[in-house]
Amino acid sequence: MSSKEIKKRTAVYELEPDGFSIHTFELGMRLSGYQMKQMADSLYGKQKQNGSKRAWIYQQGNIHHCTCYRKSGIRIALQDNRKSSEFGTSYVYMTVNPRLLIDPDSSYRGILPPTKNSIKEVKRAFSKLFKKSPFESDINAYQLRRVDLCTNLHCNHKKIFRETVRALRKLPTPSKYQRKELRLNNKEKERTANKHYLRFHCESQDLVVYDKSYQLVENGLVMAHEELPDSVLRFEVQYQREYLHRAEKSTGYDRPTDLLWYYMKNSETLLCDNFAQNFPDVTFCCMDEIEGCIASSKFKKDTKEKMLKLAQLLQRKQSVDRALKELKKAGISTDGLLDHFTKLKISPIPLWKNFCAKRIPGPVELLRDISLGEISVEYEKVKFK
Repeated sequence: MSSKEIKKRTAVYELEPDGFSIHTFELGMRLSGYQMKQMADSLYGKQKQNGSKRAWIYQQGNIHHCTCYRKSGIRIALQDNRKSSEFGTSYVYMTVNPRLLIDPDSSYRGILPPTKNSIKEVKRAFSKLFKKSPFESDINAYQLRRVDLCTNLHCNHKKIFRETVRALRKLPTPSKYQRKELRLNNKEKERTANKHYLRFHCESQDLVVYDKSYQLVENGLVMAHEELPDSVLRFEVQYQREYLHRAEKSTGYDRPTDLLWYYMKNSETLLCDNFAQNFPDVTFCCMDEIEGCIASSKFKKDTKEKMLKLAQLLQRKQSVDRALKELKKAGISTDGLLDHFTKLKISPIPLWKNFCAKRIPGPVELLRDISLGEISVEYEKVKFK
C-alpha cells in the first residue's frame, strides 16, 4: 500500500524587468476637409503605385484604416467626415506601441523602459518614421487621447498562476464601472478568451487584468526569436481623453511628450492606487480557511450564514456579481456583505477544492508588494511512495 508524503514548497511572483510604465498611447489631430482629401489621395495613390496585393489602406464606412506602419507599432485610422462637403472636419487617430516604435524587434510583452530618455527616443523615432509621409511628423503637434499604464508579473508555478487568473475573473464590479467582455465572431474562442481576461470600464478610465502569455500566443504576437515565459500576468489602467484633459489642467502640461513623461514617472503610484481604490485588499483562500475565519469572527449568526452562502455560491458562480444577484433573488439582503469579508481580510471567492495552496494574494497585495521584491506563495506538493 502506497504512502503519501507532503512537502512544503514556495512559488513566487516577480516583477518583470521593465517595471511599471507605458504600453500604449493614442494621438489625435483634427483635419480640414481639404487636408483629409490630400492625405487620403496620397495614401491610396502610393498603394496603387506600389501594386501590392495586400492592401495597407482600406475603407470601412467613413473610416480609412492605414496598416503600413504596424511593424513600427502604429495603427492609423482616418475618420472622414466630409460627406458631401469638402470642408467638413475630419480626424486622424494613431494608436502607438512606443516600445515597438523605438525597437521594432522587441517583444510585444515589453513595455516602454521607464526613463526620460525613452520619451526622447519615441519623439525621434516618430519624427523619422513620418518625415516623408503625408502625416505630421512632430508628435507634439497632436493631442494625447489615451494612455495605458501597465506592469507585468511573472509567476514560476503554472497551477498557482492559473488559479490566480481564475479567482481574479470573479472579482466584483467596482462602483461606477461596468464589466466588459471580449466579443469575437467565434463564440467558443470568445468563451475561452474571456477566461483569461478581465476589464472594468467607466467614462474616464478602464481597469484591465489578463493573462499576457495567452494573449501573445492566441494573437500570434510571439516574435520568432522570443522564448516566451509561461504565466505572465498583466495589470493595466487605461486613461481616456476625459481623464487626460483633467490632468492637463492640473499639471499645466499639454504637449504629448510632457504628459507621457508625467504618466511614466508616476505609473506605479497611479496603477497601484487605482486598483487599491476599486478593489478590497483581501486574500484568496481555500474554503476551509474561509469557513474558519467566518466561524471565529464576531459577526452575528445571520451575518455569518449569509457570508457562508455567498462563498459557497462562488464555488460555482462565474462572478461575485452573479452570486450576489442570486442571493437577492432568494430574498437575502446583501447590504454590506462584501465589507464583512474585507474586515476579515479574505475574499469570498474560494480557491479550488483540494488546491495545493491555502492562500493566494489578491490584486491589491500583488501590486503593492511586488516592487519590494518577490511575493512568496506557500503550497504543498504531494508525493506518493
